[in-house]
Amino acid sequence: MQFISFILLALVAIISADFPLPPEFDEPEFRNTADPEVYRLPEDLDPIHYVVDITPYFTATTTNEAFTFDGIVTITVRALKADLNALFIQENVREIVSVALTTEAGANVPLHATTPFERIRDYHFLKVNLPVGATLDNGAVYKLTVTYIGNINETPLSRGVFRGNYRDNEGNIRWYAATHLQPTNSRQAFPSFDEPGFKSTFDIIINRPVNFVETYSNMRISTSTLVGGRIREVFETTPRMSAYLVTFHISEDFTVIADNQNQARSYRILARPNAVGQGAYALEVGPPLTTWLSEYFGIDYYSMQPNIKNDQIASPYWASGATENWGLVTYRELRLLYEEGETNALDKMYIGTITAHELAHKWFGNLITCRWWDNVWINEGFASYFEYFAMDGVDKSMELEDQFNIMYVQSALSADASLATRALQHTVNSPAEVTGHFSGISYSKGASLLLMLKHFLTENTFKKALNYFLVDRSYEHAFPSHLYSAFAKAVQEDGVPSTTFDIASFMQYWVDEPGYPVLEVNVNSANGRIELSQKRFLVSATATTTDQVWPLPLTYTTESNPDWNNLLPSKVMTTKTDFIERNVGANEWVIFNVQQKGIYRVNYDTNNWQLLANALSRDHTAIHHLNRAQIVDDVFALMRSGQMTYRLGFRVLDFLKKDTSYYSWYPAITGFTWLRNRLLHIPASLAAFDEILYGFLDAVITDLGYDVVANEPLTRTLNRFFTLTFACNIGHRGCIDNALQKFVALRDNAVAVNPNLRRHVFCEGLRAGGLNDWQFLYNRRQASNNQGDEVAMLRSLGCTTNEQARQLYLQMILSDDDVKAQDRVNAFTFFYMGDRSNANVGLQYIKGNVDAIRKGVVLPAWFNSVLSNTAAYLDEAGLKDMEEWLLANQNAVPEFAVGISAINSARANMQWGSDNAATIIAAANDEDPPASEEDGSGDEGSGDDGSGDDGSGDNGSGEDSDDTMTTAPVTTTTPSEPVDEVTTTEASATTTTGADEESTTTTVSSTTSSTTAAPGSDESEEDEPSSAAIFLPTTVLLSWTVLAMLL
Repeated sequence: MQFISFILLALVAIISADFPLPPEFDEPEFRNTADPEVYRLPEDLDPIHYVVDITPYFTATTTNEAFTFDGIVTITVRALKADLNALFIQENVREIVSVALTTEAGANVPLHATTPFERIRDYHFLKVNLPVGATLDNGAVYKLTVTYIGNINETPLSRGVFRGNYRDNEGNIRWYAATHLQPTNSRQAFPSFDEPGFKSTFDIIINRPVNFVETYSNMRISTSTLVGGRIREVFETTPRMSAYLVTFHISEDFTVIADNQNQARSYRILARPNAVGQGAYALEVGPPLTTWLSEYFGIDYYSMQPNIKNDQIASPYWASGATENWGLVTYRELRLLYEEGETNALDKMYIGTITAHELAHKWFGNLITCRWWDNVWINEGFASYFEYFAMDGVDKSMELEDQFNIMYVQSALSADASLATRALQHTVNSPAEVTGHFSGISYSKGASLLLMLKHFLTENTFKKALNYFLVDRSYEHAFPSHLYSAFAKAVQEDGVPSTTFDIASFMQYWVDEPGYPVLEVNVNSANGRIELSQKRFLVSATATTTDQVWPLPLTYTTESNPDWNNLLPSKVMTTKTDFIERNVGANEWVIFNVQQKGIYRVNYDTNNWQLLANALSRDHTAIHHLNRAQIVDDVFALMRSGQMTYRLGFRVLDFLKKDTSYYSWYPAITGFTWLRNRLLHIPASLAAFDEILYGFLDAVITDLGYDVVANEPLTRTLNRFFTLTFACNIGHRGCIDNALQKFVALRDNAVAVNPNLRRHVFCEGLRAGGLNDWQFLYNRRQASNNQGDEVAMLRSLGCTTNEQARQLYLQMILSDDDVKAQDRVNAFTFFYMGDRSNANVGLQYIKGNVDAIRKGVVLPAWFNSVLSNTAAYLDEAGLKDMEEWLLANQNAVPEFAVGISAINSARANMQWGSDNAATIIAAANDEDPPASEEDGSGDEGSGDDGSGDDGSGDNGSGEDSDDTMTTAPVTTTTPSEPVDEVTTTEASATTTTGADEESTTTTVSSTTSSTTAAPGSDESEEDEPSSAAIFLPTTVLLSWTVLAMLL
């Protein structure tokens, strides 16, 4: 259901390129004012200020249970309406002890004698009742005080206030309590107005045990006194902000491990004391990022509140990657702590980008905040954009401006390619719906829209618009219309693209509409005119098309006059069809979307594709590396959607046998993986396809080598990281042999393995080894003091195929001493990726331990993911076993329908692979498809150009077509399609296969049957998701909702 009706849909579809000046936008009324039994609060009260007083109990007392807390919250509110007989706030605490209401001066306001308050638990409401006939005075200020008891939850997965621990250097368990309140969980910490549009100031008071160290919160401690055997810490008043940004961290011994020693512009890294030395890199990038963002936005961070601080704290337990609490950002350790020699380059890069993401939130999310979570992209899209571009401003060597394309733009194109996708602005109501909107669309498409705007309007106008927006809405909520107005003002002042251009309507269409277009380009060989048409891109070949028409900024370049640096659009396409009067030669290629700054795919006529294939084959460097990345990503998507034949697609992709660029191979591994995972159940086809892939990989592996070279570019290190993982997973002999040599040297002679090689080296070592090898790596993980290194080894421990080690691994998953609750779903997935046969072993373990697993993964959605992921990796025998078990145990496994759905999806993918394997392999070999598929009924059919099996005009001869031929973009049909919407929780997976023998001898058969996953970040996180599309056996794109809570 769309959040608001598309009031300008028809208008935008037919408007001219000039666009009239923007109309006034009427924002819809979001809040319910009639029925209290909904999830949204009525807009009756304005919360001005809170005083939150917390007393935690880590051990039981005579009156308090362990891991609970006493709380008192006083909220100063202003009545905004007349005749209010009740007050509504939100709460989800353990117990409400009492409620009191006073005037601003302190006079008592009587409450209803028999029912002073009601807890409406289904909707998390606390209703405070006045006596019959009594009402609040409109405009008057009152103080509502609630005394309550709260829970310190067992894991961060439950959000709210939670507990965590770690072992110190002597092996003692050390406890801490922390908060994770985004998006709807401040109500667990204190009764509140728990919606982003309500902003207030906060005074936080913590009464900590005397044996605990000082508490950390949003602000500095104002006073600290000994009261009743506890230390009473009163913090300075926060900026005016949303309740979900409140935070505190109460611990036995967390400390400052890195400090810039600048009291006026303080920047500190906080962590457990035995992580000393791991905060240096975070401190290296944090202060310059803060300065860069302050200068870019024209608002200094340290001016936002007197005496504001800028702490970053590493929490061993955390439900997402990081959360942007004002003054105290909390990160999972993996995303803040770097240890030289143990942390790989990818994780180090994420420390920088995620720090940038969270710091950008201080302006977009904290200083201004979306009015309601239906527009969470206002918070997350901006933070995701500056995640890359702010860090690029600080360190150009990371090439993050270019990496943004493959990490975010291409991820947005993948996430937004089905009819079921949602718009950036999307109606949400319940807490579950809110969490679901923290998705890839909000992050990746929101960020990609900003990239397109910047290059459409120029960066100067873009910066000016952002400054207007921030200044206008500082310390307030924001609707999209506020953003549109800021851009309209800047555009009118700068005249870019013209003083009359309606940027507001342009932006609103992209925000309100789901999906994006594919631009179809046909070069008329008779007159050289470029004919254009657009339609919504849908990855399903059988999906019903829509009549959407996007305002589309176009850039292009030609072979005769290539210009890769002019990124200012020459035209805005606002109709279904259009043309460009340009005399393009019959034998020269044209490329649209220069450097892929626009949110659209491009499909060319067959002749242009052939010209591009020929040019790439002659000299791939003649085409910009970002457009080569675009071509790779588009070709795989077009083949999958039936808009390009596989034979033509593989002809274009043939240049990958020479190209060694990270930017080409990142999307290539994703695309190859998607196809390969659908052939896993067909051994002969899989072996044939792997041989084809070895041919593609030869040049890039030869160029990269098997070792990291000191001071090489980051992107070269990342290219090797992903490429060797992929190569080993599909049985590349050279990769496997080298990995085994390195593992044996580590195991037998303690020769260190470079962190950037450990993913495939450790996995291959366990794949080929036995129980002793598994125990060796297990012990190494237990001794590790860096979470990034621990997670890398957890992944590799799942690669074993030794029967005893398999059982130990499965038991380890549910052990609190071995695997944190936040990592358990991933741990199951690592096991399945280790070897496809592990899924059958995992299924038997699940069948015998359903209740323990459900409890261990905490969240119902996560248990559903365990079931779905298990089905994704099973063979047909395993699917049948799982199906019979679920149907026979529906009472014991009430989630059985989730499992059955995943089973059906897995079978659909297998069937798709069976139907298309021969065609794909023939196309990859540039051969005619099997005779049974030459009738055009499959996805390699003749299409609409009548030119033969691949639309290339070669009549099956295998020769290049006549370069002067011009045809429309090829469209084919697919009789059966894989199912892409199965949820999984793993990103950038490794895959494994190997011998079953229990042995310390590291040998492995060259024949593999592994599953693979595309490159990408190790995880996508709520506040800073990775941007890569991930492809697993029954998935195309991960559920970003589940990924939000992963590593």
